[in-house]
Amino acid sequence: MFFYDDNGSQRLWIHLHGFATDVSGSKIALLRERFKEEKSYSFFAMDMDYHTHTTSQVLETLEALVCGFSRKYKDIVMCGSSHGAYVSANYVRFRELCNLKRLVLLAPSFRTLDLILTEVGQERAKPWLEGKEPLRLLEGDVEIEIIPQFARDIIEKGYEVLQEGKVNFPKNPPVEILIVHGKFDEVVPIEDTYAFVKEVKVERFLEVEDDHSLSMNFESYISELV
Repeated sequence: MFFYDDNGSQRLWIHLHGFATDVSGSKIALLRERFKEEKSYSFFAMDMDYHTHTTSQVLETLEALVCGFSRKYKDIVMCGSSHGAYVSANYVRFRELCNLKRLVLLAPSFRTLDLILTEVGQERAKPWLEGKEPLRLLEGDVEIEIIPQFARDIIEKGYEVLQEGKVNFPKNPPVEILIVHGKFDEVVPIEDTYAFVKEVKVERFLEVEDDHSLSMNFESYISELV
């Protein structure tokens, strides 16, 4: 499923949801309503199905979208939430930018694989890490099955942005970066974002009184950024 709203703007907002969610989330609903009313951005979001694809496959699809949309839109924003931010950051690292001008990272994961391994444990994840079996993971009330190739792809391609204290990202990135992260995030520690902004030039970093969902005052965070 996807949403594409051509609101008559020369700017396009591409939104990437989190790992175990889809386009039915509240953030997407709010952004679509706001941009339709203001005509400030056209809008695109699609179900990413991260757990059934490798990160490389997702990035390849995104490159086709970004560069295709660049024929119509002169200014593209990619906004990623949690794992969507992980994908967004890796897009800038490894793919053609075309008219992508900035990233908006919401409660960003910079080390998705490491966070998964911390949650499930190395022993349980061993067959998955070796590419032999899928990994079943409970995300809230939803059980998801992550394909065997997911972990190997991350390891082989070096997609972890934050790894063993090292930030694998350009210090002077080719796009503007804006970040919102909640102080009370228990899913992705805000300390990871501290480490990122210490090493990377970031235009805005909003450290807010919120949790991982950023649901307490999401509209005001977006207002401050855009």
